[in-house]
Amino acid sequence: MSTTEASESQQHPTPESSNTNYPKGRSCVLCQQRKVKCDRKDPCAACSKARVECIFRAPAPPRRRKRKPPESDLLARLTRYEQLLPSLGSKVEGNAERDAMIDPDGRMDQASTPERVAGDPSKEMSDPGGKLRNATSPDVQTGRLIVGEGKTKYLENNLWTSLSHELRDSKEIFQGSSEDERVEQSTRATSRTIRPNGGLLIFGSGPTDAGPHTLHPQPMQIFRLWQTFLDNVNPLVKILHTPTVQQLVLEASANLKIVSKSMNALMFAIYLSAVNSLSNAECEGMIGQGKSVLLAKYYLGAQQALINAAFLKSSDLVVLQAYVLFLLSVRQFYDPNTLWTLTGIAVRIGQRIGLHHDGASLGLPIFETELRRRLWWQIVLLDGRSAEISGSGTSLLAPVWDTKTPLNINDSDLNPNMREMPVEHTGLTEMVFCLLRYEFGIFLRNSSPTAGFDSSWPKRSSTAVSVTEKDKSIEDLEQLLEQKFLRLCDPSIPLHFECILVAKAAMCIMRLRAHHPRHLSDGGAAMPQDEKDILFSNSVKVLELDNISHSTQIAQRFLWHTKSYFQWHAMIYALSELCSRTAGGEADRAWQQITEVYKYHPELLSDTKSALNIAIGNLTIKAWEAHETERERQQQRSQTRPPSFISTLYSQRKSRKTLPAPTPSPSEPMIITSDGSLARERQVREIHESESSMGDGTSSGLGKPRTSDSPFKEHSPIDWAEWDNLLLDFESQPVDAIDLPIFEQI
Repeated sequence: MSTTEASESQQHPTPESSNTNYPKGRSCVLCQQRKVKCDRKDPCAACSKARVECIFRAPAPPRRRKRKPPESDLLARLTRYEQLLPSLGSKVEGNAERDAMIDPDGRMDQASTPERVAGDPSKEMSDPGGKLRNATSPDVQTGRLIVGEGKTKYLENNLWTSLSHELRDSKEIFQGSSEDERVEQSTRATSRTIRPNGGLLIFGSGPTDAGPHTLHPQPMQIFRLWQTFLDNVNPLVKILHTPTVQQLVLEASANLKIVSKSMNALMFAIYLSAVNSLSNAECEGMIGQGKSVLLAKYYLGAQQALINAAFLKSSDLVVLQAYVLFLLSVRQFYDPNTLWTLTGIAVRIGQRIGLHHDGASLGLPIFETELRRRLWWQIVLLDGRSAEISGSGTSLLAPVWDTKTPLNINDSDLNPNMREMPVEHTGLTEMVFCLLRYEFGIFLRNSSPTAGFDSSWPKRSSTAVSVTEKDKSIEDLEQLLEQKFLRLCDPSIPLHFECILVAKAAMCIMRLRAHHPRHLSDGGAAMPQDEKDILFSNSVKVLELDNISHSTQIAQRFLWHTKSYFQWHAMIYALSELCSRTAGGEADRAWQQITEVYKYHPELLSDTKSALNIAIGNLTIKAWEAHETERERQQQRSQTRPPSFISTLYSQRKSRKTLPAPTPSPSEPMIITSDGSLARERQVREIHESESSMGDGTSSGLGKPRTSDSPFKEHSPIDWAEWDNLLLDFESQPVDAIDLPIFEQI
């Protein structure tokens, strides 16, 4: 060996002469990454040239070969195939001896195989990673629930239920839906790679690990918001098991950076719903920031947390709970059409994890079954309301699912490890408000659509059932609510007081809709006086109950819910009747309630761009002038000033009369923007023009009769179809808005 070779040998020892056993036949890490040929020296030429450390890694251990499936598994699969072949027209001769070893579900009889696990007959050879449960209910025999990794997935079509037997592990079914899926894959995508993200489509941002945890409040503020949620939101929603969630919140607040994505989404949904239930002064006192700032902050936090949790494809019950709380908190900020679509997402997610079938029939644990019932029924109520205000007319109240109503029990009666069914209480529990609302859902769901009692009451032209029969159904429901709930309520307890208000208001609304003249061909012109009295009395009663909710201290915590259910139909009918009911005790009582409505709903005066508010203002002035005319005729006209809201309405109309009104040509095309703004401006302009026929406050008359077809005609009946159009247009716009630019200042 030459001196040069010896020197090179010492400088670059060969694998045979080195004490370090480098793997032969493998490239170093850098060459693997650069995809270049490696000379397999230490260091290799490429690493020496790049002046970096040359690293060789041992190859990964060889993959274990799959074990041959046991004979029992093969027999079970073979029998399953033979059961499917007759449905395709093939005749199969069975093996009697083998069939005797197969259970009705196509699985090998555990007692007939040596692999049977003693004392655990529930274990299935073909499902080691989870449980594949067949539905036992007659209505859901075709479905199959997959349970595993804390998630559930319901397979209902023949293709998937057939294939589910071929999946030895439930992980294979949940593949691609885990919240732990690496978000780096989406962030590393090149411009030529399409990586669809549903959250980006809906909320307009992508998944990130850096955002949400920085938006959490301080630990002490987390506890305050959690307590606010327990006091203001949870009693009306009841989709969480509060003892379990409280422990999770305490643990998460200790280190927010390691909180799971599902829990992160739930916590932000809790923050958002808690802030939404507070007033601005309460937010500043509790957190030190205004309500609008906090709403913007936690809205974005909840939105980003849901995206990070992959809520559109997640099968985690916690993620769906977070999404439902999010919808309940922001429904006043979305227009009803968008809200109905977003609610539809909750419906689809619920169906994917099998919430639409009762957990007991699916063989789920008692604790999980109860939580699934609570969540599904809350989705049903939310979908019904969003369908109603969006004008869609259909909802989940249709009989296409079999989930039972939750039990009348407290959260303390439930625990995740329970094995025996809890005994229902005979009195009222924490579930009283939700169970009360569920009774209305059951009533509407069980009523025949041909009777005009369909899920959201949109059948305004139906006269298939007499008013007497409708009244009988409503009276039966009223007696049921009185017997089960109202007679046991203590008005000094805030939740019980809210139950009384909601139940009484709902019964009045049902009678109002059952008797409303909109479904009559003449619009109520020939309606008997006693029918009108019922309508007027119930309308005023609805307004009175709404005013009580706003004026009573113990009901203030639930105003976030009350404000979402203002009954415009009651307001409109009461005002229309006051145009003819100009005197008497009932009229005076109605005017007192309308005065309070304007007090507690200042947007009726402040929102001068709303066609509905302008129309209601015109109708209010018309009714007031009729009232004043009658008082003058009886020489009882008061010398005092009119109520402040009447003066404001007159002032607004006088100021509009001084402005030049645009006069478009008849050939001007109707242009509607994406948000309908120009269409609404045209509608508002037409309503403004109608004001020219009304008195200015000094006239004692009602104004000249109008010739155009509008709801403001002097003659009866009122054009209810036009009012419905105004309501539909009004409800298609968001009631409020989250000032997202504020978030930039946080």
